[in-house]
Amino acid sequence: MNLHLENLPRTISVHWAVDNLADAASRDAARAGCGGVSCGNAVVDAGVPAVPQVVMIDQRALPSELVEICTSDWLQVVDAVKTLAVRGAPAIGVAGAAAVMLAAYELAERGAPPASPAWFAVRLREAARVIAEARPTAVNLSWGVNRAIQVAAGALKVGKTPRQTAEALRELTGDLIVEDEAINRAIGAHGAVLLAPIAAAKERPLTILTHCNAGSLATAFYGTALGVVYAAAEQGLVERVYADETRPVGQGARLTVWELSRAGVPATLICDNMAASLMAAGRIDAVVVGADRIAANGDAANKIGTLGVAVLAHHFGVPFYVAAPESTRDNACATGADIPIEERDAAEVLAHPIEGVEVFNPAFDVTPAALITAIITEKGVWHPGS
Repeated sequence: MNLHLENLPRTISVHWAVDNLADAASRDAARAGCGGVSCGNAVVDAGVPAVPQVVMIDQRALPSELVEICTSDWLQVVDAVKTLAVRGAPAIGVAGAAAVMLAAYELAERGAPPASPAWFAVRLREAARVIAEARPTAVNLSWGVNRAIQVAAGALKVGKTPRQTAEALRELTGDLIVEDEAINRAIGAHGAVLLAPIAAAKERPLTILTHCNAGSLATAFYGTALGVVYAAAEQGLVERVYADETRPVGQGARLTVWELSRAGVPATLICDNMAASLMAAGRIDAVVVGADRIAANGDAANKIGTLGVAVLAHHFGVPFYVAAPESTRDNACATGADIPIEERDAAEVLAHPIEGVEVFNPAFDVTPAALITAIITEKGVWHPGS
């Protein structure tokens, strides 16, 4: 299968804001650095110290529009995470580090100028706490924030100024973006190895079911669960992907099938209640999903509805795989019972409230390790309980 991964946008990136440019060609080049769009505050007044811009795909607008958010405001990055403009465990891990970076640049220019390292360190940790609390379930967010705080502490310890520390965090964010893609491609390669013998036994390419979006849009680039699909598809191992719509926000309907269509992978969108009939008819060969947090025993939290898919797969004898980076494993959680589950606004389920009706809207559920055939990370394949 010929894939067209070049059609997939970069989910999150970092660029420099530039001084005021009189020359139109230079201004266009600067805007091209922000993904080809005119980023609202990408062009700053002459003489103002350059500040990085975080550029994020606004996933709320998909699939009808491909819109980018450009900002140098760390609180806007926090809002993007809270409102699902940027989502997916690896992507919000990068966003967390990027938000700390932007906070560092802001703080470096504040205080009784120049900002003292001690004042800067305290205020940066305060900002980091706000960022890490934006979404509670995905452990990658706090992981990215902690990586940034560790780098900042190390820079200050060796005598770096607040501004120099902010620049070290910019380098870290860029490194995390590169690192994330490499991790995802390694996950994909390990997953393709798992799928190859199944395809060989069936003597045909496979049909794969996925739930929610664990593709390129959920990462800096390439994807975890869909990274497995892309790597397997390049080897001729994939016939078609069935994507659950993933109520109530519709990540499968809005994001997964859009992404698969752009990449050139045959895709079929199904309602969440159709997976059972497809499995019963023998039309699903494997399930591959992502994860937002994996407990030490292998229990995995993923988008609400994943547990039901896992139960169905177990009943019908369909292998059920979880694909996620090692940073998603949280050994501080002994089992899935220790994973905090975010509850979201009732309006996602019931747009117009009905008197006397309550809405329960957890964003995630936990699949027990016993229902997971294997967990695929960049380091290889883990069979929970083995």
